[in-house]
Amino acid sequence: MAEVLDKRYKRLKDFKFPEILLSLGVAKKTGILHMKNWPAEKLIYVKNGNIFFASSNIEEDCLGIRLLTMGKITVTQYYESIRLLEKTGKRHGSVLVELGYLSQKELENAIKNQIEDIVFGIFGWEDGYFFFEEIPFNADEVVTLEEDTVSLIFNGIKRMDSFPQIRNAIPFSTILTLSPGSQKIFKKIKFDAVEQKIIGMVDGKKTVLDIISNFQGNDLETLKFLYALNSIEAAVPVNYTDTDKAAILEAISETSPEGLYKKGTELFMNGKYRESIGVFKEAVNLSPGKASYHFYLAMSFVNTSMVEDAEKSLIKAIEIEPFNDEYYAELGMVYTKRGLTQKAVKTFKFALRINPHNERARNALSDLLGTKDY
Repeated sequence: MAEVLDKRYKRLKDFKFPEILLSLGVAKKTGILHMKNWPAEKLIYVKNGNIFFASSNIEEDCLGIRLLTMGKITVTQYYESIRLLEKTGKRHGSVLVELGYLSQKELENAIKNQIEDIVFGIFGWEDGYFFFEEIPFNADEVVTLEEDTVSLIFNGIKRMDSFPQIRNAIPFSTILTLSPGSQKIFKKIKFDAVEQKIIGMVDGKKTVLDIISNFQGNDLETLKFLYALNSIEAAVPVNYTDTDKAAILEAISETSPEGLYKKGTELFMNGKYRESIGVFKEAVNLSPGKASYHFYLAMSFVNTSMVEDAEKSLIKAIEIEPFNDEYYAELGMVYTKRGLTQKAVKTFKFALRINPHNERARNALSDLLGTKDY
């Protein structure tokens, strides 16, 4: 049976991957870019417009397999690290360092190269699907990519090798000129002497074909370089407008469960609880399987004294995440407000079974029982 795509996915053929990345960078978006091209599924993590992490379901992209194929670890070391990984639940990189198979510096370099290669691999996709999940989160990865988006796009395009794909992305008849912001962009990238000569030929008069024909060099490499300059908007068509970029931003920023969730949390944090109820209801309707959406809807109900509705939403959140002690603690508070003391006590005790350090549940239970001996 064919996989049914989430309705948020858009066809990659209708956009250019570099434009998607650049639009996220310009808008300083934070969230996860979901990329799918069967059997590959990749996630690109973005914070304030910059890529800092990436993951992939392709076995060759996994850290251990990469290190093994590169000769950085042996087969014996690989399987020993997998055994310890399964036993401890730690990250593979941490296990490799603990076993002494890699230094911390070697691990950091390997992870940065892994992130880059996962992203660079998408530049070669001729088709696929994507959607951007705009959600606030804290970057808790030990090793992250430090390269800015412009440099990443530039280097990603230079690694492409499909002539038809590049030719279609930047037609030979295109007349390029340097953009007003090109000098600022150029400060982020180091060009060699050949590349500097090509830049000198971008004068607002020559077509892409003129530059390739007049330049004594590798035609494909010249075309890739021009496409790279165009993708980072250092060189733009003479009739360039921001229309395409605006369309991409509109597509990326369209209403989604994550966008509604972000809007709802902003309203909630600003004390606009009645407004946040409506927004969280919409998010729940679009994505009923997200426990956090039900939880914040419940908290909005609590702050408007709609405790029975809060109870229903918290129970739904718990059905989705049955071992979240915070959800049980809040449900106990709701039962307390409704005067359902026995239910509250039972719920607080269950929260403490999951997490004995949940102070909210412990203090509330102590208040109900009048003792800490429970």
